[in-house]
Amino acid sequence: MNQVPQPGIGELPSLRQLNRATLIALGAAAVILVTTVLPAEYGVDPTGIGRVLGLTEMGETKQADAASHAASAAPVAASPVPALKAGEPVEVKLTLAPNEGREVKATMKAGGEFDYRWATDGPEVRFELHGEPAGAASDDYTSYEKGSSAGASGKFRAPFDGTHGWYWKNRTGQPVTITVTATGDFEKFAALP
Repeated sequence: MNQVPQPGIGELPSLRQLNRATLIALGAAAVILVTTVLPAEYGVDPTGIGRVLGLTEMGETKQADAASHAASAAPVAASPVPALKAGEPVEVKLTLAPNEGREVKATMKAGGEFDYRWATDGPEVRFELHGEPAGAASDDYTSYEKGSSAGASGKFRAPFDGTHGWYWKNRTGQPVTITVTATGDFEKFAALP
């Protein structure tokens, strides 16, 4: 019979060695959490390393996406919207508190187009231009463009029937006002609560 050799007492780690190894592992985990996980997942960067590595923007984008989808999923009370005349520009103003996010959406038919222009009163905000098909589940959306900016302008063409528009998030420490104007083929163009 073969016997498995038993380690001698001197070969097992001591309690002190085990405690030291545990503390080193906890320290390494804390460093990884603060320098990579928090910036990449939540956009929180206490050390600044996440921004240097490009992780903070990724986390901010994930948080903006999550907030956008949560806002889209929330039931929206119908608010009276003035009747739109074809070709008449519509203007919506929003003031976002620090870390607040809001949306402006147009209800459109596939192939409909509108010209748009939006601008903040100075600071950049996180934004996402996206759309949800009519009657779709809350997690069914298409993202067209996202990033950080103090404004944008252009022409948008709806690829499907549904709502299309922007989600903005104020990542600054002061209120930011956003003014958006649009002219084109939409049934409704309004801020969501």
